[in-house]
Amino acid sequence: MRRAGFLCRAGAFIGVAFGAALCLAGGTQAQAQAQTARAEVQAVIRSPVLTLNYEQLIAGSQMGQQMSANYEAERARLEAANAEIASQLEAEELALTKARDTMQPDAFRKAASDFDEKVQKIRQERRDAETILARKRDDLRSRFEQAAVPVLSALMREAGAAVILEVRSTVLSLEQVDITDLAIQRLDAAFAASADAPAEQ
Repeated sequence: MRRAGFLCRAGAFIGVAFGAALCLAGGTQAQAQAQTARAEVQAVIRSPVLTLNYEQLIAGSQMGQQMSANYEAERARLEAANAEIASQLEAEELALTKARDTMQPDAFRKAASDFDEKVQKIRQERRDAETILARKRDDLRSRFEQAAVPVLSALMREAGAAVILEVRSTVLSLEQVDITDLAIQRLDAAFAASADAPAEQ
């Protein structure tokens, strides 16, 4: 199996699943623990084809949950900041409108022009902030893929499998070929090991 081909397939899984999993991961801790318990006694079936629920892998794994929590916290901060700024600009615009009748026309035009320039600058800053957050989301997706690929590749080798299919796109399959629970267990173990490893000097 060529790693590039697998990365392409894994990337397709993540592209569909990662955004939805960000919203679901917060309430899945108990579910993930139950899945891990089942996976502990689950052997890898010998099969040329395996299935995987990638969204569940993200939402049910410790790494996916941590990444999702971090992303959601940043997104919430950005939305709160945007709402606060919008409220301030609305108040400034209202104050400027009310002051119009008491201002000289030239002074009002200058104030209105300055306000418009300020609004355009802030809008660009908020767009830049949203772009940065989107890039962070993509970085999280890439980091998750980098961690998941070796785990899934090892499961494929153990099973003698040639392919892993997204279970939600599969019409019919045996439950025994679904490696989602076992993949979560393996990914959690790898994540815990990397967290416990001493940092390089």
